[in-house]
Amino acid sequence: MKTILFVTSNSRKVEDYNRRFAKADYLVEQLNIDLNEGRSLDIQEITKLKLDQAKIASKNNPVFVEDRGFFIPTLNGFPGPFVKLFLKSIGIEGVIDLMKTKNDREAKFVSVLGFWDGENEYFFEEIEEGFITNDIRKGDIRGWTEILNIYGHSSFPGKALSELSDNEWEKYLSTIEKNDYINKFIRFLINR
Repeated sequence: MKTILFVTSNSRKVEDYNRRFAKADYLVEQLNIDLNEGRSLDIQEITKLKLDQAKIASKNNPVFVEDRGFFIPTLNGFPGPFVKLFLKSIGIEGVIDLMKTKNDREAKFVSVLGFWDGENEYFFEEIEEGFITNDIRKGDIRGWTEILNIYGHSSFPGKALSELSDNEWEKYLSTIEKNDYINKFIRFLINR
C-alpha cells in the first residue's frame, strides 16, 4: 500500500479519504499544518497557493490539498471561498434572510483538489449543483458543515441534505461520488 500526504486540519476528511482511497491501494496520512489561503475569489487559485506551501511542508513528497467554496449565484456568488468566515459572521440564518425575496434558489459547491507527485502538479475540479431551502432544516449533518441544513441536491427535491434518511444519504453519496473530483483523482492514481 502506498502512502500519500493530505494537508488538512480535519481528521473527518482523512477518514473519508481513506475509505475511498482503499480501492486504489493508497493510505492517506494527515499533514496538519496551517496554510495561507490568500485573498482570491478563485478556488483554483487558492488551491494552487495551498499546494505550493504543501510541497515545501511535505519536503517534496507526494501531497495533496483541496479547497471548496459555496456559491449562490443570485447573491453574486456569496459566500464563495469564504465559507468559514460566512458561518462565523452571518451564518445560515443570514443566508435564509438574504434569500427571502429571491426566486432563484440555485447554489453550488465548487471543489478543487491539487496534487503534487514530486515532479508535477495536477488539478481535479468538480461543481455540485443544488439549491437553498426556504428555511433552516434541523437534521443530521453527519460531521460536515451546518450548510447542509439549508442546502439540498436535485436528487431530493424540497429536502435539505441534513433531512435525508441514512438510505437517502447513501444514495446521495453514491450519486455524487461516481464522478466527483476525488474519484477523478483516484482514477488518475490507479491509471498511472
